[in-house]
Amino acid sequence: MAQKGNQKLVNADFLTSYIDFRQHIEELYGDLSNVDKGRKFSTLVKDTLSSHEDYWGLEARLNSKESHDGGVDIFWNDPETGENLIFCQAKFRIRSKDDLDNVISKFKSFEDSTKNSKFQKDSQLDMFAESQGDDFEAESGRTKYIVATLWSLKRITSIYGESGRPSVSFFNKLLDEKCIEILDGEILYDYFLDAYQREYSIPQSVSFRSAEPLINRGNVHVGIINSEDLIGIYKNSRNGIFFENVRDFIGLGNSDSALDINNDIYKTARKEPSKMIERNNGITFKASSIEYEEGWVRLTDAGIINGCQTTICIVKAKPKDECYVPVKIVITGNEQNSSNIARTANTQNRIDKINLELSEFIRPQLIKMSLAEVGISLEESEQKNAPILAATISKYQIFKIDIRYLFIGLFSYVPRNIFISDYASIRFDDLRECVFDAKHKRELNATLAQLLVFANDSFEEIRKKYPLPSNKDADLDSPEAKVGKVFNRFYVDQKGYKSYLIVLAIYCMMEIGDEKASKKLDVTSIISFVQDILDFQGNTCEFHNAIEKVFRAVAMNVIQKFTDKDKDLEDEISQNLFKYMRSTNFSAFYMVYGML
Repeated sequence: MAQKGNQKLVNADFLTSYIDFRQHIEELYGDLSNVDKGRKFSTLVKDTLSSHEDYWGLEARLNSKESHDGGVDIFWNDPETGENLIFCQAKFRIRSKDDLDNVISKFKSFEDSTKNSKFQKDSQLDMFAESQGDDFEAESGRTKYIVATLWSLKRITSIYGESGRPSVSFFNKLLDEKCIEILDGEILYDYFLDAYQREYSIPQSVSFRSAEPLINRGNVHVGIINSEDLIGIYKNSRNGIFFENVRDFIGLGNSDSALDINNDIYKTARKEPSKMIERNNGITFKASSIEYEEGWVRLTDAGIINGCQTTICIVKAKPKDECYVPVKIVITGNEQNSSNIARTANTQNRIDKINLELSEFIRPQLIKMSLAEVGISLEESEQKNAPILAATISKYQIFKIDIRYLFIGLFSYVPRNIFISDYASIRFDDLRECVFDAKHKRELNATLAQLLVFANDSFEEIRKKYPLPSNKDADLDSPEAKVGKVFNRFYVDQKGYKSYLIVLAIYCMMEIGDEKASKKLDVTSIISFVQDILDFQGNTCEFHNAIEKVFRAVAMNVIQKFTDKDKDLEDEISQNLFKYMRSTNFSAFYMVYGML
């Protein structure tokens, strides 16, 4: 997205403010019945939240019951275990404390009826929060209940909390345990705007004051930025300013040791802001041009390519006293240089080397440009409104994750590296010999994107043969429905199963039957074979058949592996499938494939 000449992809005047956003939705739904309005608003909420990093990797589904839904419109579950993790009531309008009380009362009844006692607060998050004091704002850990509405609820929530209604005690309990989130219209607008700007970002023009004169050497300028200006840049540009950063914000307060530095950055900015400049490595901007006059720095086509974690930690900490951060500005219009800077500059936080190297070949900008060049659109309509954009963004987020896994599977010495993510097992050096410039990288992204689109058509056909039990037309006790329930994760889960099946289908078509043979393949042969699949209709049909046969072959192996008269098959698969796929040579699947 940093290329000169890029333009905003859609006209989104309704995103100018929360009021514009609300009026836009009200106009769209104005003539609908209350039932249809509620269903469409639930879909909008589902797609908007599913695009947020807190929901990545979870499967979202609408409650199939249009009435007597128990107060839950949307579920998010873990596709690996099938466990429901997040419950949402999406109510188009909440105009009074009575409306809010009705939602919370239903949550209380829902929890009582399902005996959902296992949803408790993350003890490690609580320990961290206690160590930071009462002013720590918990940003991680999954919420359990969500109230979503288009209306602003600040005043209503306050009145409801003091109303003495029977459900208030349950509401306060959920708040104390960090098990509820109130997403009123203003917050929903912020979520939508973040998702929109992340996916439809354009080059930014930013200005800030340098606390000291810039030091310049060649195309690099070094200075100091104050936290107030950094926060201002983020608030004006939102996540669009990180359009070429290696990854998004990874959070605060989890037990993951990778977050220790983030926690320290937050604590320093909150408690000891004057110490930030001596403790932090700073941020790096990439820009096409720079102007420096009387202490003001103005950047054109700017983006933060290193420093997402630092920036958002400071934004969340809201330093009250003097706080400064080192800033480096690299002037370059070259896409490849930008990629190299983004890969080599990221040393502030522990980022897996595989993610840094992958960013050279499959960045979101390349995927988008490649999709456009080959005429692939993930949008179901040319009409541009909030619900359509939300659905497109959600679909594109999943698409990017699938592309990443597909790349790893195709270009690793063994395809099950999808589940291992071992940097040394990916043929990066070989790739650089044949995919060495921006043109070749766009072509590679286009090839992967087309392959995934073709494969998704195949998986849709498999879905129809093995429908989920929630499907109203499915026989819940039929063998097909049971297969659909157990192996639904093969095409909705974001842990790599889908991409693994795609790679196995290609290997089977190439008659590569084990890992010893796969290690002898070269990158050029793999890319050429995939392009042949895409170029010839007959090969495409064979590819569709291969995917279905691989699906059945893997499923049959899995069923045989985990069938035990003393254990529940579905539970065994849920608990052990990932480990099994990670450790099993695909020759076992290849042999069954040959028998089908």
